[in-house]
Amino acid sequence: MSVESGHTTALAWQDLAKALRGSLLQRGDAGYESRRRVWNGAIDRCPLAIAHCEDADDVIAAVKFAAAAHLPMTVRGGGHNVAGLAVRNDALMLDLGAMNHVEVNAQARTARVGGGALWRDVDAATSPHGLATTGGFVSTTGVGGYTLGGGVGWLMRRCGLAVDNLVEADVVLADGRSVVASEREHADLFWGLRGGAGGLGVVTRYTYRLHQVGDVGAGVVFYPVDAAPALLRAFRAYTPTAPDAFTAMLVFTTAPPLPFLPAEAHGKRVVALAYCWSGDPAEGVRIAAPISGRAEPLGRHEGIVPYAAWQQSFDAAAPSGDHYYWTTSQFDAFDDALIDALVPLAAAPADPASEVHVHHLGGEVARIANDATAFTHRDSPFFINVIGRAGASERFAAVRDWTRGLRTALAPHARGGMQPNFAGETADLGARAHDSGARERLAALRAHYDPEGLLAPLRGT
Repeated sequence: MSVESGHTTALAWQDLAKALRGSLLQRGDAGYESRRRVWNGAIDRCPLAIAHCEDADDVIAAVKFAAAAHLPMTVRGGGHNVAGLAVRNDALMLDLGAMNHVEVNAQARTARVGGGALWRDVDAATSPHGLATTGGFVSTTGVGGYTLGGGVGWLMRRCGLAVDNLVEADVVLADGRSVVASEREHADLFWGLRGGAGGLGVVTRYTYRLHQVGDVGAGVVFYPVDAAPALLRAFRAYTPTAPDAFTAMLVFTTAPPLPFLPAEAHGKRVVALAYCWSGDPAEGVRIAAPISGRAEPLGRHEGIVPYAAWQQSFDAAAPSGDHYYWTTSQFDAFDDALIDALVPLAAAPADPASEVHVHHLGGEVARIANDATAFTHRDSPFFINVIGRAGASERFAAVRDWTRGLRTALAPHARGGMQPNFAGETADLGARAHDSGARERLAALRAHYDPEGLLAPLRGT
């Protein structure tokens, strides 16, 4: 096998195709265009080929091929990463989409999850047992990239981040060897997988700890956007001491045509409180009241719902194929100066589809030492995600400028760094996703496990 002018020879590709149980797609093949596209429509990159892996043996075959050819690789799980880490120009994409099996051991409260599974696959398998683990706010997110970047979600304050519930991982290393990483085996690799943002190997299976979670008390309450300052002050006052089973966010959004909202509010900029209470579900409305009661709502939809159903409540707000640009900022305090900087810009986006999400951490997330995993931002009490979104490509530049402008406006009030899963560019991953100690440790791990940098997430796109 050889690489000539950035391309492997036709004969070499034929050898790889024969070694796979799944298919190998190259430019011009049926299915290539659809599989090179990822969730973020702003990402337009062309891999040399796409290895559609049916199982771990296919992954091993593809990795060994790439290693012998010194060919860069990317891994596509759900393809939901906003920076498009799943696809790179002139690389081999390992498509794990067919590896989405979920095996639940209800007695042990664990789930073994294929590297190509989505969170809705996990929820569907665990919910019949009244069990769950922390998954993404959008159920179409892939388990792989989400977990490797840390994993915040509705259950995090009670159950910890996704990385805190990862028990072990089956990993194919960059030379094709297969290992199991856990606290007992390859503990250094296990540390880096939990929040390091990838690039240490191809995880073919994740094993998660599960928790007793059935119905939850959850809801969304909409307010006029001029109520935002009062709601933000209530949010900052209540969330630091809120019960662990309560997770909330305030969302600057454009009111959809929901039946419980007045017609005159449809299409107007609003602020919404979304929350999930995983304690006694009948108590959800009361638990949320210290925030929800601080302003007169336009409308509300609250009640008792299965956790798996709540997990899909916001999928419609993140459609595949729209053009996205995200950023995130973290805060040690949420003072009035920050509110004054945030509200005017969040209320006037470059595109009405764009949103701003105000989050809190704390609870179980903050009880774990900051250096216990590669996710180094668990001690930040608040973070704000700016979700730039445009349905049309011609609006993307304006949305990106608005998103960057909001980050610049918030910067005087923010601490350093950003969560890996919300970094809109690979440059942000390199410079902002980890503190200096974690960056050095991750660099050493990559040098050990992938000395050629074939899987490096920061390599040129």
